[in-house]
Amino acid sequence: MDLKKLSGSVVLCSFLVLLAACCYGILSTIVKIALGNGVGIPVILVGKFFYGLVILFVLVILVHFLFPRKDKPVKSTMPAWKRGVVLFFTGIVMCLVTVCYFYSVSYLPVSVAVILLFQFSWMGVVIEAVANRRMPSRNQLIAVVVIFVGTILAGGTTGFGMEINPFGVVLGLLAAFFYAMFVFLSGRVEPSMTPMNRSFFIALAGFIFVCGLIACIDTPAAIPAGIFAGESLIYGVALGLFGVALPILLLAIGAPRISTGMATILNAAELPVEVLAAAVVLVEAVSGLQWVGVLVILVGIAFPHLMEKKISSGLAEDTA
Repeated sequence: MDLKKLSGSVVLCSFLVLLAACCYGILSTIVKIALGNGVGIPVILVGKFFYGLVILFVLVILVHFLFPRKDKPVKSTMPAWKRGVVLFFTGIVMCLVTVCYFYSVSYLPVSVAVILLFQFSWMGVVIEAVANRRMPSRNQLIAVVVIFVGTILAGGTTGFGMEINPFGVVLGLLAAFFYAMFVFLSGRVEPSMTPMNRSFFIALAGFIFVCGLIACIDTPAAIPAGIFAGESLIYGVALGLFGVALPILLLAIGAPRISTGMATILNAAELPVEVLAAAVVLVEAVSGLQWVGVLVILVGIAFPHLMEKKISSGLAEDTA
């Protein structure tokens, strides 16, 4: 498996980041079904990271034996302990996205929580601008505005005429910030490691952190039995596959070759997928205004690509 050639195509890497967003887009539907069948959020959280870690471990073993590396691994200039800290921190950030979002949904209408989460599209552009000390491109700014408008439309208006829980709003915005940070870190953390190994250690850190967090805020005794019980196991495997293993791996391969601003714009595809999944799987009513919002978001995602002859607007300057 020549990961250098795989990661050398900006078009392909953009597609991989887009595919990661689609994986995230079906999580809300899975969680809603699980909650409807009596599975608690603590079991959902631990099960998601546990099974995601197991799936990644199996993939790491398979890739190691079926596709052994022929080239020598790139030596990192960062000390081993510092690399471990960075990887662990990235896993914590990934975990915090899920924790903050799932709990924000418990305090807010889903439409409001989703709108708050999708503020990551402009937060990511701001993070990149601060990190690079450079203003975003005009096309990126236009795309962010278009996606923001589409997010409001696609989220619907439910919840805006009722009292909003301030704590839920804070959690939703924190989920958005951590999401943008995770995309940013995915493109920069430990480039000397293969994407598969890097993904595994990030997932391991997320699992360790979520177990410690649940132990502090909830009763942990019933969780181990819960994640192996009947339907909980099925939901855990599904959430682990689409919420941990696949998106982390796809981001680990694709994110390093495109800018954070472009990556966060592509990740906005999650919301249209959420709307489609809710309409098809949960048979929820989706208004015409929401469908307009979905189309607007897709336009916002495509805009930087349509305005450039090449996808150079999404190419990170340092592609070495």
